[in-house]
Amino acid sequence: MADIDREKDYLRFKHGAAVAFVIASPILLALPPRKLDHLAVLNIGAFAFSTNYLVREHTGRSIVERIEGKLARPQLQILRDMPTEKAEKLQAQLRAERDAQISSGQVTGEDLERLKARQAQEKGVMQRLWMGGEQEGWKERRLQEEQQALDEGKGYGYLIKKHFQDVWRGQSGQTTTDQSSTTGQQPETK
Repeated sequence: MADIDREKDYLRFKHGAAVAFVIASPILLALPPRKLDHLAVLNIGAFAFSTNYLVREHTGRSIVERIEGKLARPQLQILRDMPTEKAEKLQAQLRAERDAQISSGQVTGEDLERLKARQAQEKGVMQRLWMGGEQEGWKERRLQEEQQALDEGKGYGYLIKKHFQDVWRGQSGQTTTDQSSTTGQQPETK
């Protein structure tokens, strides 16, 4: 009987201490002097452990267990193109049929262009995010621009600055020759 009361008291103490640290740690961090030293790290750790304890007490699963559960899944939902595995299999089958039509030459003209446009449009979310607006052959164009700049006596610093300027202006997919042909103006030289 005494052991049961003692364990209940201990659990009550742990709960009260966790609530106190969840409330007090951010307040202590906000008080001057605001600096990241060993005391701040201890406060952050106390807040994290207390929050984790309260979440486990309330839901039965800690924050760490939830993160591990999400990482253990075979594929995160955001990386998937389709909502279910069955839909992914069906889409893969349709893609294979379309690729077979394109490669066999059964489709020509306007239908071929439409299928190729659809094929380019169906790239995965991560591939579109990683590659941005780059088209096929981007690496060769980049190497050609690099070699041309080096032949003109410009260094890698110039190339890096130029790429940053293109990105800043929102022209990362266009080169200076593309800009001059679309606007009818000569490219700006410095």
